[in-house]
Order: sequence, then structure tokens, then C-alpha cells
Amino acid sequence: MDQNILEDRISMRQMHEDAELVSASQRNPAAFEALYRKWLKPVYRYFYFRLGNVKDAEDLTAQVFLNAYQDLPRYRSRGAFSAWLFTIAHARLVDHYRRDGRKAAREVSIEQLEIPISAADLPAQAAQKGEIEQVFALLKGLTEKEQTLIRLRFMAELSYKEIGQVLHCKEDTARKSVSRLLERIKKQMENDHDEVS
Repeated sequence: MDQNILEDRISMRQMHEDAELVSASQRNPAAFEALYRKWLKPVYRYFYFRLGNVKDAEDLTAQVFLNAYQDLPRYRSRGAFSAWLFTIAHARLVDHYRRDGRKAAREVSIEQLEIPISAADLPAQAAQKGEIEQVFALLKGLTEKEQTLIRLRFMAELSYKEIGQVLHCKEDTARKSVSRLLERIKKQMENDHDEVS
């Protein structure tokens, strides 16, 4: 089965599940806990990988869910709930930088990341760590818009349709943009590897 078709089916299933959770939460605010539990980690990761600071990531995550909880009675499904939630998250991030007057994000060191490593031998772990460090170095060279695309796709785990809704672009535009970025990163990694060899 085509990867895009499979992803679209998963995305539609998740959107349907979210719509049911939103409806239940609008009827009974206590049901919001299910939405909170489902989206807590992706929202937190979105902030943490941008800020590199646990306290700020936790504060902004709390603000997003408080904002979503307060605005949920007025929420009308015109797309994915996740896109609405990450639109709030993106706005909180912009406010955070505007308020603090900071332009650049703090770096997240490779040692701070919890990266699951399935290989048991040390050489494989060292090689994986080296590749991850190389990817992070390449990501730092991306524009803010490109970094946002990567964070929404891989840290927040949004579908291309949801990314399009957050960034106000077409689903296909989001898909092509991420694909081009990944291809560019892959080529740069291959070039860097060839130079080392």
C-alpha cells in the first residue's frame, strides 16, 4: 500500500477519534483529560526541541492546554483538533520570544536527549550518536520556517494535512516541503560522510 494512502487513513482515524474526544469534552469538561493525555507529549516535545529548556517547555505546554480547555466550548471543527492545538502552541512560542526578546533558540545537547538505542553493542551506539549529532548540526542551519516544519512533522508527529492547517498551506505543499528538506539533509550527510572517508 502506498505510504501516503496509509498515512491518510491513519490521519483520518486520529481526526475522527479527536472529534469524538472534543465532543465529549464539550459536553463534560472532565473528559478533556483524554485529549490532554493524548497530546501532552507531542506538545511538550514541540516546545522542548525548540527551547532546550524543561521549565520553559513545561510552562508553555501548560499555557497551551489551559488555553485549549478555556476555548474548547467555542471550538468548531473545521479541520483537525491537533492543528488547532498546535496553532495555539505556535502562537505561544511566538509570544514567548517576543516577550523575552530572544531571537535564537538554545541548543539541545545530544547528551540531554533520551534516544532509545536498540543495538546492544557500543560501536553501533557510538555510530548512531555520531549520526544524530550530524543531523542536529544540519538542522541548526535550516531557516526558522524549515525548522518548524521538521518540529511539527517529527517532534509533534502531525500529518501533512495537520501541518498544512497549522501553517496555512496546502497538504501537498507541506508534504513536498518536508520531503525536499529531508532530501537536502540526506545529501548533505552523504557529502559530509564522503569528505570524512
